[in-house]
Amino acid sequence: MFPAHRSVSGPHRQLGSRQRGATPRIVAIGGGTGLPNVLRGLRPLLYGPEQSEGTPSRDRLVAIVATSDDGGSSGRLRAQFNVVPPGDIRNCLAALSDNHALIADIFQYRFDGGDGLDGHPIGNLVLTALADVTHDFAKAVEIAARVVGARGTVLPATREMVTLVAEFDDGRIVSGETAISSGGGRIRQLSMLPERPSVLPGSYEAILKADVIVAGPGSLYTSILPPLLVPELRDALHKTQATRIFVANLMTEPGETDDYSALDEILALERHLEAQLFDCVIYNTSAVPSAVEEQYAAGGARPVVTGSFELAALERLGIRPIGVPLASEHPAGKIRHHPDRLAAAILAIAQRKLGAWRGRVEAGGS
Repeated sequence: MFPAHRSVSGPHRQLGSRQRGATPRIVAIGGGTGLPNVLRGLRPLLYGPEQSEGTPSRDRLVAIVATSDDGGSSGRLRAQFNVVPPGDIRNCLAALSDNHALIADIFQYRFDGGDGLDGHPIGNLVLTALADVTHDFAKAVEIAARVVGARGTVLPATREMVTLVAEFDDGRIVSGETAISSGGGRIRQLSMLPERPSVLPGSYEAILKADVIVAGPGSLYTSILPPLLVPELRDALHKTQATRIFVANLMTEPGETDDYSALDEILALERHLEAQLFDCVIYNTSAVPSAVEEQYAAGGARPVVTGSFELAALERLGIRPIGVPLASEHPAGKIRHHPDRLAAAILAIAQRKLGAWRGRVEAGGS
């Protein structure tokens, strides 16, 4: 059974208006390579051929994307044009596009030479140009979504650039996502500047209206936590009646989560969010191929542990652990969450939640 949830009565839920068999509304939060992988798996399930009649609702799947990147192409464009870093947004748009859309492949094309172009994906340049023309980055994302034929909605977590600040256990204060990732040591506390960045109203409303919220997988301190630290989004996460899922990582990340277990990830989130907010944790049950594990170990990473101690502790926190065989070697030599298996687990939780709500309504409950 799921842990007990708060009452679903109140202005944020209109249970009677949800039709039997309705497609759930899912909000996925994060950045990096983890969030696009979640979207890639969920898109065909929520916008499949059997649901293609008419105009599918864009709020079936909403991605709220971290805006703190300061490295690579995104960092260069951020510094040169004072634009919200577009890289994670671009990857999410591509993940939500029609698999047969050539324009989406072009959007991901990265220049490997040229004066000033080396390392820039075309999509990053397009988003930067659209933001300059419209003077509105969110509008730029909306236009780009139409261009690539993205299903669902992609929203930047903030309207403005934010800078991450980390305090390490040894007392060091390090600013900037790239510097934090390579800083080494254990992170005690993460914050951001400005402390209260402005957000899109649609992000707040999407969290309140969702049936399921998914955070992770991805870099805990530089992809997952940054959107959750935005005060308005954190407030919405407290208020939402959605089932809130955390997807544990497959491997630890040197310099961010050395020696972390799935339980350590949850405790770090609880410390920063000032509450234990998650109802479920999806964790991996399949083995990482030994050759790949050795390769990761050489770089200081190892499989994230979710053993009997961690499972019992999660249950004591009121969190339901859900084991799924997720480790997938794709691309070769890289371990990633299997997008289809992860999406199937998320959708099963969402459908169960919708079924429970419908049962309460039909029984005359609130």
